[in-house]
Amino acid sequence: MTQTLFTIPTIESIKRLGLEKSDSNFAILLDMFMQEELSIDIKREIVSSIGRQKNNDKIYEFLKQESFKKHYMEVIYQMFRTCLYKSKEDTRFADLRDKILRHYNNEVMQKMLEYYLFRQQKKTILKHTRQIIKPSLLMGDNRTTLNKIQEQQIQLIFTSPPYYNARLYSDYKSYQDYLDSMLETLKQCYRILEDGRFILINVSPVITKRVGREFESIRYPIHFDFHKILCESGFYFIDEIIWIKPEYSVPNRIAGYLQTKKPLSYKPNCITESIMIYRKNSPFLLDKNIKDYDKKLKNDDEIDSTNCWYIAPKFDKNHPAVFPEELCQKVLKYYSFEGDVVCDPFAGSGTFGKVANTMGRIPLLCEQNLDYVEKLRQKGFDEI
Repeated sequence: MTQTLFTIPTIESIKRLGLEKSDSNFAILLDMFMQEELSIDIKREIVSSIGRQKNNDKIYEFLKQESFKKHYMEVIYQMFRTCLYKSKEDTRFADLRDKILRHYNNEVMQKMLEYYLFRQQKKTILKHTRQIIKPSLLMGDNRTTLNKIQEQQIQLIFTSPPYYNARLYSDYKSYQDYLDSMLETLKQCYRILEDGRFILINVSPVITKRVGREFESIRYPIHFDFHKILCESGFYFIDEIIWIKPEYSVPNRIAGYLQTKKPLSYKPNCITESIMIYRKNSPFLLDKNIKDYDKKLKNDDEIDSTNCWYIAPKFDKNHPAVFPEELCQKVLKYYSFEGDVVCDPFAGSGTFGKVANTMGRIPLLCEQNLDYVEKLRQKGFDEI
């Protein structure tokens, strides 16, 4: 081993030391780890190579001493990872693993443990008998009607929930009452969604009308609060897509400022909505979901490479908030396969269901407005 290797270790040289298991290599790796000002990647690789050595007593003592010292969390994660895999052969590492987890109370480590235990138990994902085989409709409050659907029947959920007290069909006694109601729906969504699959929620802030000129209106950050109740329901955050609309299509909020040019009175025209993307918490990677499908099932070459989608809204005299078909097409293309059962718990006029049907998916729609329900029946959605 040259002096250069000691002073400027490389990832490749460290990996070689890890593959060649010996007390001398362990000593070299330990000396490397104690050097100051090494990069996080180098430190992490050193920990990994130490974990590959054969002397469990020395490995355990190293982890016991270093796991609770001030290191970057990425280095601590690698120490925890070593404890996970060593715990199978040596209970000391299982005890240390649990102590580290309690000490840091860290969500990444918790996820690592869940994934590890799932693989060790060699669980198989049970395939549930398909309950929904054609375009279907649930009439009534989805918090109740979704009880008719068995667990894990749905492969994708996409919806735009009612905006708090912004429409006639959305009237709640308080904002907390609204969020509590949405939480009940999301818990149902979690139950019926297949493990590891996605729920997408289209939301944006909403403003209530002023009761009088002397009172201030309230603007509600619905998308921020939805994050909380989505997590409470068992989902975790994946992405946010920004739906960008033409400025002419949105309410004009900037007009007052343009008249006065007074500071503090600025209110921009809001041309965006959020598509919040969450995954059902599951102890395995998406690869396991994808392997369920024929390898020939792939999308075309056209892609949206950024998280900004420029789509004009759709206006309908029969419904105040209608999905553009293009938006539904993109969601179905990127987050479902042909043959999947897909659900919109707040279906409205049923645009998502219509597009899903044309794209070879099986839609399940939920709606409580009797006028919309009748129109959906006329479009071929059979009530469950």
